[in-house]
Amino acid sequence: MEDSFRLSAMLLTAALLTLVLKKQNPELSLALTLCACALGAGLLFARLKPVLTLASSLAARAELEDRLTAPLWKCLGLGLLTELTTTVCADAGQTALARLAELGGGLLCLVVSLPLLQAVLTLIEELI
Repeated sequence: MEDSFRLSAMLLTAALLTLVLKKQNPELSLALTLCACALGAGLLFARLKPVLTLASSLAARAELEDRLTAPLWKCLGLGLLTELTTTVCADAGQTALARLAELGGGLLCLVVSLPLLQAVLTLIEELI
């Protein structure tokens, strides 16, 4: 709960500062936005350890191999990074870059998930 207040306070402060700076110095405003995003992401990712530990425990209990769970985690990370990139690009007025980030994130998730798709195809072949 404390982290939620800390994150909210930091992001609201950054938002107010970027609004003030945007008219006078848009480049500094964008830099502040990027710094606030990086700090906020760092704060959030530091709190994910229990979730990752539980997920690893569940995967071990289900006897899932790392080659099957790794693409899921990579796609999750790519999705979060893509969302953040898209939002920052759109806020900077670069909608074409934002759309390219969305397209790139989707394509990279497809590439990362290829081993998982190959494992599914192998399983289907074994069942037939």
